[in-house]
Amino acid sequence: MNDWQKERDINFNELKDTVYLLCCILFTVALLLKVNWNISVNQPFENIFVFLVENFVPINLFVLALIYSIVIVRMNSVSTGFLLLSTLVFVLMAIFNDSYFRELLIIPVAYISFAKNKAFGCFIALMSGILLCIGDLLSYGFEFPNGHLEASLLFTCVMFICAWLIGGIASIERETRGYLLALANKDGLTETYNHRFFHVYFRQMLDEAKGSNSPLSLLIFDIDYFKFYNDTFGHLSGDEVLRGVGQILQQHIQQPNIAARYGGDEFCILLPGHNSAAAVVVARKLKESIERYFEENEQFRELPEEKFSITMGLASYPEHSKTGDDLLDLADQALYKAKKTSKNKIELYFNVLDSLKGICDQSELGLLSSTKTLLSIINAKDRYTYGHSERVLEYATKLAQRCGLDEDEVRLIQYGAYLHDIGKIEVDINILNATEKLSEKEWQILKQHSYWGSEFLRPIKSLEIVRPYILYHHENYDGTGYPAGIKGNDIPLGARIIRIADSFDAMTTDRPYKKGKSYLEACSEIIMLAGKHYDPELSKLFVRMIETEHQLCNEAACSAEK
Repeated sequence: MNDWQKERDINFNELKDTVYLLCCILFTVALLLKVNWNISVNQPFENIFVFLVENFVPINLFVLALIYSIVIVRMNSVSTGFLLLSTLVFVLMAIFNDSYFRELLIIPVAYISFAKNKAFGCFIALMSGILLCIGDLLSYGFEFPNGHLEASLLFTCVMFICAWLIGGIASIERETRGYLLALANKDGLTETYNHRFFHVYFRQMLDEAKGSNSPLSLLIFDIDYFKFYNDTFGHLSGDEVLRGVGQILQQHIQQPNIAARYGGDEFCILLPGHNSAAAVVVARKLKESIERYFEENEQFRELPEEKFSITMGLASYPEHSKTGDDLLDLADQALYKAKKTSKNKIELYFNVLDSLKGICDQSELGLLSSTKTLLSIINAKDRYTYGHSERVLEYATKLAQRCGLDEDEVRLIQYGAYLHDIGKIEVDINILNATEKLSEKEWQILKQHSYWGSEFLRPIKSLEIVRPYILYHHENYDGTGYPAGIKGNDIPLGARIIRIADSFDAMTTDRPYKKGKSYLEACSEIIMLAGKHYDPELSKLFVRMIETEHQLCNEAACSAEK
């Protein structure tokens, strides 16, 4: 809710409470004026006690009325209070057998018309009028002309007109406010919430999650190759796609969950009370619905295969973020990772460095945070590095597990694989993104990144054992690598594993100056260079692993086609 909305609601509630208290005072004064107080101007002070005894009932009524009015306001039940006041008016009219209190009915009728709606206010006005007329007939008989009945009928018409007018104005105000809120909070194309409202609601839900110690998940997704679709069929067709996705989001995402268009073809979904497991379930159902919509669109069938899909990034509080303030950034990182690696998937946020927080001492946490920041800078400098580091991490992890290493050793190799290119922070961006062969001087600079990376980690004692993996991950098994020219088993096992994973991903990834090889072609090259660049045993194990996975993927694809 926006600040001006909150302020408007606060002012409206204050107005209701004030009007109600004034009505209570007016009602009490009217009641007191009907009571014979038996007050003498020259009444001596010693007769005050007698006065209190004689007027015990009206005094208590006055006190009870004040207490009642305060309690109703405290309970936030002003509407109920007005109905009770109306009922009391009729009770007092019956007790005193006159229409002295009748005029008081105009106040609750006007209030209910304003606070509720025109129809309800008119109904209350008519019902009050009918009760007044019935009372007049019972009190003054059915003979005509009946001045009391005529006055009640006229007063009923006045109440009805007031209810119609005040309720009508209030209805117009509410409709106008709703329309303005929609303009302020909703995206005009997709009818989902807009970027500004999302941030306001995100902060509100995060504060509630912290207060109630409950989870909060954030899902970010965009449409892969949407620009390609726009360029092919035009922006009007692209708008139709976005409108269709917006309708699907409105069908699947209900309060307190919200869906918002974050920008372009990117959408955010906020899921209060959902941990990552529950959020993944929502993400899968949503992805299936959107992909079904794509399949039913005839224009999509004209596109090349796999040209339209949905990629999602997901992060959860407090699972991935202790404060929740960086939840949006973490979900965006997960989305970016998925886009850079394979697209068309749901990517749950993961950073291997986060697991270091539990074993680092307090002095190293700042360095760890700086390391993550530097990785972000490298990703910005080198468009190739981000997805590369993530894929090397994945390959190295699988190979380390195939080697039968224990969990702690696998985790250390994961750190090394993820950080193996951190020394590139010292390399000029023009060298990193060069599209032609590097000069000898440039090549010597680039070769130093493994040394710079190992030196950067020197102050982090928890990563001391990982430094050799980074320093020697470009050493060749026959001793022709760099920076030290060591060979064979003198190269740490972690470095040998990372060497294979690093080379395999480099071979299979498109670069500005060359097209990537197929998985089978890369496997053949690794076997050909086994014993020269790579550990021969590890090479065989890695190739068998890749070929097995490739075969399983092909079998799954054939099953899906059938």
